[in-house]
Amino acid sequence: MTRKSTILVLIAVCLIGIFSLVFLTFLGNLVMSYYMHKPTHREPLIVSDIEKPEMPVFMPSTEKTEEKSTAGEFEVQAQTLPYRKMVYEAYLRLKVEDSEEKAREAESIALKYNGYVGNLQIGKDRAVVTLRIPTENFYLAINDLRKLGELEDENVRAIDVTEEYIDLTARLNNLKNVEKRLLALLDKAVTVEEILKVEAQLKVVREEIERLTARLRYLENRIEYSTIVVEFIEPEKVEVEWPSFNILDAVAKGLAAMYAAVYALVVIVFALIPLIVLGGLIYIAYKTYKRRVLKAKPK
Repeated sequence: MTRKSTILVLIAVCLIGIFSLVFLTFLGNLVMSYYMHKPTHREPLIVSDIEKPEMPVFMPSTEKTEEKSTAGEFEVQAQTLPYRKMVYEAYLRLKVEDSEEKAREAESIALKYNGYVGNLQIGKDRAVVTLRIPTENFYLAINDLRKLGELEDENVRAIDVTEEYIDLTARLNNLKNVEKRLLALLDKAVTVEEILKVEAQLKVVREEIERLTARLRYLENRIEYSTIVVEFIEPEKVEVEWPSFNILDAVAKGLAAMYAAVYALVVIVFALIPLIVLGGLIYIAYKTYKRRVLKAKPK
């Protein structure tokens, strides 16, 4: 190989390397452009559920402190202790397949025992129903509600409000007596000053009477109607996602892999170019030296 042909080979190698680099750059931009403009996976639109309700204050604790009684036991208690004023509350958590359907059945149970629905909240996979049931049907309703699903948690408690009830009643009677005396004084008042003083005291007494009356009515309502909160929950549904096949995506990934492989090859070639050039120069020098030596020898 002559020196001229060697130089041409080196130039050809450089041109091929430059062309390969330009081609790979173009191919890389093409692949990146595909991924940048590829439509992203859209999450399915989910209509927001009704806000999940906060649990009432008598939600289940870590330990169950209340004694569970049957309907018959409750009747015995009512007969032996008729003077006690009791407030009954219960919480049930049931696992069901269809929470909304079971919530509707719980409504029917409330109507069956002459009760009503105090609150109803239905979510995507959860429903909470607050039932107000006449106290005499409290345990009967609980027995029916247990049958609606798989019982996961239960908490029943009875609160003795006899002392508060008696206290409210006594205070209310005393205030009514004070009101009568003030009315009598108002009839006897002569001066404007006396009338204003009595009316001011009468206003304070009547406000307190209204407050105690409202509290007593609230307490009587809780005594007459027990509260049962039922939470229906559905088991977690495992959704199997099958892999989707996209021909364009497969081609793009193939081009990306090919681009990476060729790019690595070109990097290796360009890394070797200095060595190739150095080897070519050494080879040209060696051939030139050898030619001169051969010419110097006598024939």
